[in-house]
Amino acid sequence: MPKHKTTMQIDDKLWKKFLGQVIKKHGTTKKQSAELEIAIAEYLDHHKEEN
Repeated sequence: MPKHKTTMQIDDKLWKKFLGQVIKKHGTTKKQSAELEIAIAEYLDHHKEEN
């Protein structure tokens, strides 16, 4: 699947909390993109519109 590179501005405390969870799970921040992709997919699944 092609990837889209983007830049975002995220609250510093929220981002550090997110990175802390990534480090806790993977032992490194190198999986942050994968975890963010999972979080977005879960958000979209949870908020999908009823048809």
